[in-house]
Amino acid sequence: MAIRTPRKKQTKLGYHHGNLREAILKESLLWIRKKGLESLSLREIAKILGVSHSAPNKHFPKKDALIASLIEKGFIEFKESLLRGLSSVPDDPKEAFMNSGREYLRFALSNPEMYKLMFSDVISNPKDYPEMEEAGNQAFSVLHQAISRLQDLKIIQAWDSVDMSLMIWSLSHGYSMLCLEGRISRVAESKNPNVVAEEILMERLLSMMGSGIMLSK
Repeated sequence: MAIRTPRKKQTKLGYHHGNLREAILKESLLWIRKKGLESLSLREIAKILGVSHSAPNKHFPKKDALIASLIEKGFIEFKESLLRGLSSVPDDPKEAFMNSGREYLRFALSNPEMYKLMFSDVISNPKDYPEMEEAGNQAFSVLHQAISRLQDLKIIQAWDSVDMSLMIWSLSHGYSMLCLEGRISRVAESKNPNVVAEEILMERLLSMMGSGIMLSK
């Protein structure tokens, strides 16, 4: 007679012990994509994951803590995207900078819910979440360091590097938000299937702005 051994009960997502935090973040982002931020509930996320309603409290004592962690995660991934663009053409800092602009837009278009959340005012007191604040600062520092390098190489004007970085970030962010809101028409076309119209326009914007800050040779 065969002896049947009882199977261990598995959670719906099958995450390993110790990965509950990441599972909650992943499921929360899916929830926001489908149902919006307002209805996000730790209790409902726990139900989806098949854990007790109090289990998420170990990682996120309240909803704001969960949202802050999502924003932190977003800025970390955003920073990686910018760095990828800057490292793409090591021998051509100008082209590498343009690539970082393309990566900026690609991140926003690929992660619209996350991107909008990152730049929202949903967290009433950001200083309560220093890790989130630091992640945002680190992302900005990538742009600032790139600007400083171009200045050191005498490629762009030696204006205040922070002001210049804020100007470029503002342009990139505003353009990305217009794209996400469907306010930018696809007026540009490309024969390259890997390049969308929005990226072509982003490149044109950065080039036009660059013509004003580049030093004449």
